Amino acid sequence: MRKFFLFLLFYPFFQCRDQGPPPTDSPWFNNYEYYYDIYINETTISLPDIDPKYQIYQAVYITGNLKISPRELNIFFQSLWTCKYGIRVNNTNLKDLSFLKPYSVGVLDNTKNSIEITNNPNLTTIGIDFDECRFCDQNIVITNNPKLDLKAECDGIIGRYSSYRTISGNLVDCGCPIKGNFNKFLTTMAPNCWMLFGNVTIDQDSDLAVLKEKMVNVTRINGGLSVANTNFTDLSFLSALEWIEIDAKKSQYLATVSITNNTNLVSLNMTAKRDGLYLTIRDNPKLCVTPQDLDYLFYALSLDSDLNINICYDSETPSYWCQLPESGNFKDLPDGCKNITGNLVFDENFDFANSYRLYDMETLFGSFTIKNTSLRSMNMIPHFYRIKSFKDNIIPLHVYNNSKLPKLFRVFQLQSIESGMPATIENNESLDVWQIECSYMRTRKSVEVKNNRVNCEQDETVPRRKYDRTPLNIDVYKGVPVYIDVVPVDSADDSGAKNNPWDRNSTDPEYYDEEEIVTTTQNDAYRTSVLTFVNAWILCLFLLGII
Repeated sequence: MRKFFLFLLFYPFFQCRDQGPPPTDSPWFNNYEYYYDIYINETTISLPDIDPKYQIYQAVYITGNLKISPRELNIFFQSLWTCKYGIRVNNTNLKDLSFLKPYSVGVLDNTKNSIEITNNPNLTTIGIDFDECRFCDQNIVITNNPKLDLKAECDGIIGRYSSYRTISGNLVDCGCPIKGNFNKFLTTMAPNCWMLFGNVTIDQDSDLAVLKEKMVNVTRINGGLSVANTNFTDLSFLSALEWIEIDAKKSQYLATVSITNNTNLVSLNMTAKRDGLYLTIRDNPKLCVTPQDLDYLFYALSLDSDLNINICYDSETPSYWCQLPESGNFKDLPDGCKNITGNLVFDENFDFANSYRLYDMETLFGSFTIKNTSLRSMNMIPHFYRIKSFKDNIIPLHVYNNSKLPKLFRVFQLQSIESGMPATIENNESLDVWQIECSYMRTRKSVEVKNNRVNCEQDETVPRRKYDRTPLNIDVYKGVPVYIDVVPVDSADDSGAKNNPWDRNSTDPEYYDEEEIVTTTQNDAYRTSVLTFVNAWILCLFLLGII
């Protein structure tokens, strides 16, 4: 924090390039600043004797076959964190630059560069912590260092400098920018290109043999991916690909992941994770996407998706993926299903007794219809928070004609719906659908809400609801479903009533008689009074200094 305030205090004066300090009684004088450029070369026997309090210096130039040891460099630079006029390291015998610990670096000489690292034949790693270099802007130049492998350091460099960097001629660079038509670029792409910057466009003119040869070492695409109008049966030539992403700060590309109109595509056969990109997979008539494919594509921060796909399970599908049973009975659904595929329907034939099988559901790939029920609560699905349509022409959430339902989900429970169709909620006379909920249920179209008690209004505009003392769902479904973690299997009472986390209501006459209610209330009052007395006594002792 001290670094930040010092930086803001003296930043306006960073453009004064004069060597030597101003008068000590001048308002421009700073006790923490060393007012000379630092030159370190083959003639340097000892480093300048700099007061340990100095944290700001002018520029640093390091060149030649140095005789100064790494330990001396570490000690010298350990508290010098603001370089007002840039850093240049060229033609040295250094193996790493970890002794540099910059927090802020200005522009170098008359260039737009802040850091230049060039022509260092022994340099194998940079070692600068770019996460700590909060004000390292402008451009960075890293060129012609034949032993320098930047692969492990690229994330830090890209995160700090985004599109402002010039990197080439090293043993391993930070990827290769795609220039012009991708198919033509690919034929001349260097074999050490492991990351591509720009949009990878694969189409009817792409050569499968060239793709297999050139993409074998590509693990990341910093840009978009389009596979359209091909005759390929799978995308196994992208099997080395680990990430498809975009620069977090700034990108010059409009990037998406799009797989469309591939008439012979049967499977994806790639394990790339998508991060921060819109996804479209549609119009591939033979394609069957596995749940594990979806796990990869929805692994990280994902924008909206436009899917029209078939989902097929295989022997490698993880157990937390489940397909809704054709029988429609929840008893046929396995335990522990977090991701469920299919069209989930709650209707007048709702299988309440086995609805606990949905307890772990988080994401529904498909649609959710709630119609003509007598439900009073949706708390049998407490972990459910997202709907992703895999058929983009089906309403993702349709709720209608549920006369007793006062609310759909807990506050902020449903976080997103991805679909080309709007969520539709209508003719639920007791249902409150608040404005904030409508914003969360928006798809690529606005939610359609009508004929409910509350239709996307703000809280203060609607009369308060009278308290409903009826135990939720119990009056309709005659009890609560058996849940093995709530009531032991060998219990004489298998009603599921004891300590059930879903539907318990202490005023329910079916489970408590009046005497139990009175006794429980008296016991609760007694415990409350005792705790109040103990807390007051401890407070008195604390104020008196006894404890």
